[in-house]
Amino acid sequence: MKAGYLFCLYVFGNFTQSSALSSPGKTFTRRDTLQSIFFAGTLAITPSDSNAATDEGISAITDSSIGKTFRRSAIQGARVADSLDEKWERFSDSLRDKNKCDDNTGRRLYDNGFRKDGSRIGNPVLGGLCKPEPLLPLDQVRAYQILAAAEESAVSCGVDGAALKQAISAVEILVRPSFERNIQSSTSEEEKVRKSFDFALYTRMRAISNILNGSAATRNFQLAWGGAMLSQLAPSANRKDYVSPIPEAKDEFEDYDYDKGRLLDALGALKVSLDSLKSMGLIGYPEISIPYDDYGSVVTIAIDDYVPIGAEMLLVAQNYAIGGPGQALVRAAIQKAGVLYNLDTFYLDPSTTKQNEFNPSQLLLSVSNLRKI
Repeated sequence: MKAGYLFCLYVFGNFTQSSALSSPGKTFTRRDTLQSIFFAGTLAITPSDSNAATDEGISAITDSSIGKTFRRSAIQGARVADSLDEKWERFSDSLRDKNKCDDNTGRRLYDNGFRKDGSRIGNPVLGGLCKPEPLLPLDQVRAYQILAAAEESAVSCGVDGAALKQAISAVEILVRPSFERNIQSSTSEEEKVRKSFDFALYTRMRAISNILNGSAATRNFQLAWGGAMLSQLAPSANRKDYVSPIPEAKDEFEDYDYDKGRLLDALGALKVSLDSLKSMGLIGYPEISIPYDDYGSVVTIAIDDYVPIGAEMLLVAQNYAIGGPGQALVRAAIQKAGVLYNLDTFYLDPSTTKQNEFNPSQLLLSVSNLRKI
């Protein structure tokens, strides 16, 4: 799936099953980033903020001092606001046909047209769903079971349970005032419930990350948490449960050296798990695809209306490379396929290609460079 692009925060780059959870950063233009999503690029941008203690919450993260600093540095670092690119964006949106949808995915199409020599201008990308699916009310019992599984997984990775409880409590005390202000600013009871969940997710991920204090340990935690969710949400799923909006092309799997059946079994379990998260109101519409022009070397997972996105972006802004339930699920599922891979995370706004706004709602995970162990 080729997702709509406004601003892309590129984290967790250059990961294989044997690699660390951090890597040297490099800046990108928007075109570079899109190419990295869909042509298996593996460079990364990592945030420059430290893990210094802060009481900033996720009040529309763009309005907090952390959010403003992070947004400014990230945009400057990615060089996405240069005048040439801004002209390209305006041209892109001017050609956008709001009534045109991609036949396979049912998403809005941004098409920048062709040059006289027949080559494309920029990258055609897909935006939001033409017929949006409303986010279901958050099932608090089931959603908080996902967080309980995270705590249990941390303990299974060697974290002392009592110490973890104390660490979570310490983070809650530190950031509760700003999160409370944000929660109280909600315009509906459902929004308040979701923001409260974001607070709970943030405090747990930050506390676990502080205790683990290492990329290898963090990766093991992600695998444990994701494995627990797969066992809970999709215990008997297999390749028959995998559904993709993109029809399989004849040559899609002609050049690969791994077990295709194991990969499809893993994607089936991932699909069932994501559908379960959707049913509990934790995510919106999930989409898994294997782009036909990458010959089985890339899998993309797009998750619309990703409820934890605010908490995750704040964690990234503070250099906590721990991710959330989406990354944990994908990492554990691909691990089951028995392949090496790179996993990259993107936070996107599928509603526009303009970059002078910042309102991401979609989580896009790119699993690239799939290969035999």
